Amino acid sequence: MRRLFSSAFWSDLYGAAVLSRPRLTLLALAGVVAVCAVYARDFRLDASGDQLVLEHDDDVRYYRTLTDRFGSGEFVVVTYTPPEDLFSDASLVRLKRLREALRALPRVESVVTILDAPLLKNPAGTLKELKDNIKTLESPSANRGLAIIEFRDSPIYQDNLVSADLKSTAIQVNFHPDAALNELTSRRYALRELRRQGKLTPQQDAQLSAVERDHRRLTDEQRSWRRDDIAAIRRVITGFSVESRIHLGGVPMIVDDIISMIRKDVAVFGVGMIVYLVCLLSLIFRSVRYAALPLLTSVLSVVVMVGILGFWHWDVTIVSSNFISLQLVFTIEIGVHFMMRYRELLRENPDWSNEVLVAAAVRGTFEPMFYAILTTIAGFASLVFCDIVPIVSFGWMMTMGLCITLAMAYVLIPSLLLLLGKPKAVPQDAELEFGHGVALFFARVADRRPGLVYGVSAAFTVLTVVGCMRLEVENSFISYFKKSTDIYQGMAFIDQHLGGTTPLDVVLNFGSPAPKKAAEEPPPADDEFSEFGEFDPSNEDPAKYWFTSHKLELIEKVHDYLDGLEATGKVMSLATAWKVAKGLNNDKPMDDFGTALLFKSMPGRSKEVLIDPYVSVAQGQARITTRIKDSMGHLRRDALLKEIRADLTGKLGLKEGEFRISGLMVLYNNLLQSLYSSQIKTIGFSTLSLFPMFLLFFQSLRISLLVIIPNFIASMVVLGVMGLWGIPLDVMTITIVAIVVGIAVDNTMHYLHRFEEEFPKDRDYRKTMFRCHASVGHAMQYATLTNATGFCILALSNFIPTILFGALTAFALAMALLMAMTLLPLLIIHLKPYGPEGFPPGGRAVHG
Repeated sequence: MRRLFSSAFWSDLYGAAVLSRPRLTLLALAGVVAVCAVYARDFRLDASGDQLVLEHDDDVRYYRTLTDRFGSGEFVVVTYTPPEDLFSDASLVRLKRLREALRALPRVESVVTILDAPLLKNPAGTLKELKDNIKTLESPSANRGLAIIEFRDSPIYQDNLVSADLKSTAIQVNFHPDAALNELTSRRYALRELRRQGKLTPQQDAQLSAVERDHRRLTDEQRSWRRDDIAAIRRVITGFSVESRIHLGGVPMIVDDIISMIRKDVAVFGVGMIVYLVCLLSLIFRSVRYAALPLLTSVLSVVVMVGILGFWHWDVTIVSSNFISLQLVFTIEIGVHFMMRYRELLRENPDWSNEVLVAAAVRGTFEPMFYAILTTIAGFASLVFCDIVPIVSFGWMMTMGLCITLAMAYVLIPSLLLLLGKPKAVPQDAELEFGHGVALFFARVADRRPGLVYGVSAAFTVLTVVGCMRLEVENSFISYFKKSTDIYQGMAFIDQHLGGTTPLDVVLNFGSPAPKKAAEEPPPADDEFSEFGEFDPSNEDPAKYWFTSHKLELIEKVHDYLDGLEATGKVMSLATAWKVAKGLNNDKPMDDFGTALLFKSMPGRSKEVLIDPYVSVAQGQARITTRIKDSMGHLRRDALLKEIRADLTGKLGLKEGEFRISGLMVLYNNLLQSLYSSQIKTIGFSTLSLFPMFLLFFQSLRISLLVIIPNFIASMVVLGVMGLWGIPLDVMTITIVAIVVGIAVDNTMHYLHRFEEEFPKDRDYRKTMFRCHASVGHAMQYATLTNATGFCILALSNFIPTILFGALTAFALAMALLMAMTLLPLLIIHLKPYGPEGFPPGGRAVHG
């Protein structure tokens, strides 16, 4: 096998740069770490909606267009459930105090409660009578009994502002819009779209760089302000929570809480992992030197990585928040293998000088470690073939982190060992090493129970196939969080009592309005609408001809259809105001003139709430929006969207192109459905890229094929377990296979590298297996123990996918060790890839 260190040039270069000048090497490394530590202050977290969408999804671009077109202000929702009747004096007085306290916050633009809602049937009257006489609950002449009935029955308020049982109400807290940030966001999307299409000019590219920089600065400012706003709102509602049941919901709160979760996870995972590794390495090595060097290397590699992320403004998301844990794990693995080899050489050659021992340890571990890191990089690089933005970013992030890890380990550890000098005490015999009995147990099982090993491996393979066939991607966003979190509690309450959570839009395309040749006759003087002075027959405003009874009837049909679905909560559209208007008109039909006049003459605030979010006259579009009940256990999002599309064409008679379904529900479902194809792509890329590396490393087709078998079982079994246990794929668990492939390959690479070194000594496969288990088997066990148990620290997260990621990865790593210590040596013994046993004539060993 061609050795990487067979090149005298690379060996001499490394020796001259690192081994011959350890002090200078450490000084240069300290400078690099110091610079990275400075840039680490720019390390940034991101939990925006851009991080949970597909990178090249046309629905994302359409959704952004709709957001710009129909508007979408930033607000949070406070739910209020008093101990007494919602409409009692005590409850309303408390609600008023809560409203005023929220209004007093600096960046709150307005607060909408049941106290502010216009009462259109108090008492019921004509549209003409209501025009200048709309009451609210705070109006002295308001009839509370009629108001209660209206809140219960109104299509505007029921399951939206008040719950169906009239025990709870929603308080909408609207923030002042950030016009500068909104403008920058629109410019950034436009320039990015040009870049995607390959139409970006050099001048526009420079503009995009400036816009990205300004957008990042304003976004950071707004997040800081919003974090303060959310904290202030929580302080306000805490004072009222003693008497009432109050929850907080809304996108700004969710984003802020997720960022807080990421920040906490990064700190807890990092500190927790370091504390755990200190204890474990001390137990394994029972020496400060051998435990401290891998640990110090791990910490410094993380510092360098964080500094680079800060320098490049590379944001960490909820998916990549565990990169610190992963980098610590991978660096510790290299350190453990290096220190185990150094101790082994010292034990076998106590007369060697420290310089010779360090150089021999480097030669004995670098080649397998280099290829092991290379194969791990291939596993993570497979993630870039996903279309999911945070997963792609995570793949590139870990690829860079692994390069840093390898460089740090082979610069820092040898340099420190050279400066520390040769240990005075020779390490204890291998038989006394921690875990020696376990390693020999695996060897005896492979030696004495081959049928059991093959049987268990076959059983795992069958279970994996069955589990993969049952694997699903269906998952709810609310299930990502623990029930104790504010996110879960707020979303669950709104979902179950106030009309659902996940927005879904149906956009009807009517085409641009065309002015009529002749104006319709104005209404007679005694007509219901005659006193609405806003309507002028000579006015050529396009909206004058857009609002017709034909359009409103079609909108109402779609509205009522969505309202009848089990999975939908509150439905809002132009039909909402249309239904109220018809009720005020004594349910008499309204002609096109009356319809246009109604929507044209609606007062400003009512128009902003009931009309503007649901129509774009300029684009000829009407928007029907609903909220999906995300917590409904049997909800199947993809099937629901397909059902809606089929019914809009089959039952309601719409044609393709006359409507389009959009909203966060569609984007989230696209993400879920892409998980299948993304998982297949990552597995395919990993397999196709690893096999050539095996051929390059082992120079043998037989050994390369042999390596694939235990690795494939170990990496795929986790998908089988997920399918059998009903755990769906998500943005975190999809990365497990790539990670396990890399780590599982590490084990087999180290084992086969040592087996090839040991086999020529006696050309006895069985004895070589026992020697390998007693030497490199220890390092494999220690590395897996630190890795697997380290991943269990992720259980401290409040993000359920992170918890599952940690538990499933730990299980997969244990499986990888089991396959490497039992199935792999058994296959080697039976297939004999290094040639026949026994020495050839002449008594010299040969390689197969």
